[in-house]
Amino acid sequence: MKNQLLPVWSLAFFLLACTSEPEEIPQTPLSDRNLEFEIYDSLVVDYLGNLILMDISPDGESFLLIDQNTDSIFVTNPEGNILNKYKLAGDGPENYTESRSGLAKFISPEEYLLPTSTAIYRYNLDGKLGEKYELGFSPNIMLIVSNGDNLGLRENKVYTTMSGRAMEEGKMGIEYQKVANVLEILDLETGEYTPTTPFPRMSRFSSETESHTSLAYYANVAVNGDSVFISFRNEPTIYSYHYTQLDSPARVMDVPFGNFILSEPAEDEDQSGFRMRDLFVGTINSVIPIGDGQYMIDYLSGLKDEEINPILSEMSGDFSKIFEEANKINTAGRVIFDGKSISPIIHKPKLLGSLTKFVSQEEIWFALNFSEAENDYSVIYKTRLIEK
Repeated sequence: MKNQLLPVWSLAFFLLACTSEPEEIPQTPLSDRNLEFEIYDSLVVDYLGNLILMDISPDGESFLLIDQNTDSIFVTNPEGNILNKYKLAGDGPENYTESRSGLAKFISPEEYLLPTSTAIYRYNLDGKLGEKYELGFSPNIMLIVSNGDNLGLRENKVYTTMSGRAMEEGKMGIEYQKVANVLEILDLETGEYTPTTPFPRMSRFSSETESHTSLAYYANVAVNGDSVFISFRNEPTIYSYHYTQLDSPARVMDVPFGNFILSEPAEDEDQSGFRMRDLFVGTINSVIPIGDGQYMIDYLSGLKDEEINPILSEMSGDFSKIFEEANKINTAGRVIFDGKSISPIIHKPKLLGSLTKFVSQEEIWFALNFSEAENDYSVIYKTRLIEK
């Protein structure tokens, strides 16, 4: 019997060992991770120009691009073959004459929206106008980022930061900050805009004692699932809202940049002006939700007075030289933020220009850095986020 019991005890010991919890392998802290955009594919278009990718249709069959020099729009297939080419900027019954205020974005496999400073236009892939959604008021515009992704889409709603109703009503400075709404929501079924989302109570731009310039509180919006994310240009914070509760953030996340220079309050109630110094403060240029509670943030740290003042004095009036010298010492790039900590700046190969389309961490599209290469064709690089 003893000889028969030995295998039973051995089996019991083996099962106990197998059912014990495996030892957890500690993950590298985000602050210690060295990340990189790795090029692994490209879209090549037989066209000599300054093309960037605006969007990819939901079915993946159509790529929407624009030439930054001419504003000509191209539709290609995934192989880069040009299916359509047309220009919508300028005079014409179906064209837009205002400044383009961001990149176009698909709302279906056949249609896309193109934002301008006073309206949002709805076109099909042939460039035929379907609808023009006019704001109906003069927006508060201090900064236009024509290559920014600043339209949030959810079902038949479009979230945009083209705000300024209160300013048209005569509200300025602190009075404007008290009553202003950050977002306008366009209902694509009714064509109506609805103002929503005041400055968050915990934001410095909701101050009742200090007025800030519109350049400082220029807003970015991103929509992911049920969440709407808002950030302001000169505030190191992300505000997360549920789409059904846009008057108060569900979560407020302060981003721990090592250095982020804040602008001084405005000197008067006119928020439309700015000082040269305001161009060299910290900025959040975009926030992209990338999944798993993480965000990709494009930012500038800004320069301290002792760093920028000598440049402003020495290069007086030569704006291109001022920016050239400032960029040499400014900290700039993209980082990953997990709600608590940030990664080092993600390494970007020199061939890569601006990021214009994020699909997933495995599919991130960049324009060509034209200062690094000269081609007789256009190329858009497909990258993924990897750890070195």
